Amino acid sequence: MAEQADLYKYFEPTVQHNTLALSNIHTLTSWGVGTAAGVLGLTGWNGFIFFLMSWAVISGLIVLVKCEGKPSVYFKSSFMDVAGAPVLNTLLSYVLVWTLMHALVYIYD
Repeated sequence: MAEQADLYKYFEPTVQHNTLALSNIHTLTSWGVGTAAGVLGLTGWNGFIFFLMSWAVISGLIVLVKCEGKPSVYFKSSFMDVAGAPVLNTLLSYVLVWTLMHALVYIYD
């Protein structure tokens, strides 16, 4: 007999809830990382490299902590849902907060 977790593995309301929770985590962490980049005074490619490094760390932590190392249990396309799909939306939020914080800290001294 199949386990109960396998029966609800791709139950659409559960997958949508997981995707919404993941989106919230990525949005909030992009705001925090953008704030850190702005306050640190990162400009140009340094800011984007900082974003990519933090994105890798955050995605890895989500897979290890929230998904317990098994993202395929919580998402349909497993790791791509966690790390690949929301990167552009999160990048836009990051750039917005990054430039705002950089302007507040360094331009208006």
